[in-house]
Amino acid sequence: MKRLSVALLTLLLSACFGGANNSAPLAIYDFGMPSARLAADDAWSKMALEIKAPIWIDSLNIQYRLAYEDPLKLRDYAGSRWAGAPAQLLAQRLRQQLGVVSATGNVAVDCLLRLDLQAFSQVFDTPQQSRGVVHGSVSVLDAKRRVIATRQLAVEQAAASSDARGGVVALVGASDELARQLAGWFATLEKDGSFNACRASASGSTAATTGTRASAAK
Repeated sequence: MKRLSVALLTLLLSACFGGANNSAPLAIYDFGMPSARLAADDAWSKMALEIKAPIWIDSLNIQYRLAYEDPLKLRDYAGSRWAGAPAQLLAQRLRQQLGVVSATGNVAVDCLLRLDLQAFSQVFDTPQQSRGVVHGSVSVLDAKRRVIATRQLAVEQAAASSDARGGVVALVGASDELARQLAGWFATLEKDGSFNACRASASGSTAATTGTRASAAK
């Protein structure tokens, strides 16, 4: 009986370890290689980018919804993950494309571009048809955090396959389209002089700071 118990235990442990070794490796996705710059020279290098996302969006899980079955339920792909939180990956992509800087850096900036991410997931309209959805609102703020301009953004990209990779590719494509829309919006703000308010505010803040330091030195 004792020998039988030992043999059964050995078989059970072998099955457990064998199953672990045969499990599929976790698929890790990011946004790929650095993207081409959309901005001419350093046109927007004095603009800082800040992205805010709800905690249920800003996780490593690659999320999807079945709109045809239960659109209120957010689901995760079990065997796939983002390499970083979506807000971080999106911010890195937009900095590459637009030439803006991080809001957490020490570089002096004129304006703050604040993107409030409201949706970032793969949505299935049918079992075979899905799309990458990136929705949010974006605002440009001056050095005193006054809103200069704002707009809503809703970008979607059809997915080529009904799986995690298809969702990732669609979301990256939607993010790139988001960058193109922002670049076009920036060009409009440049043309109508909206960005001048940022620069004037930044210059005024710098002058005030310099004056305060000079007075303190006396």
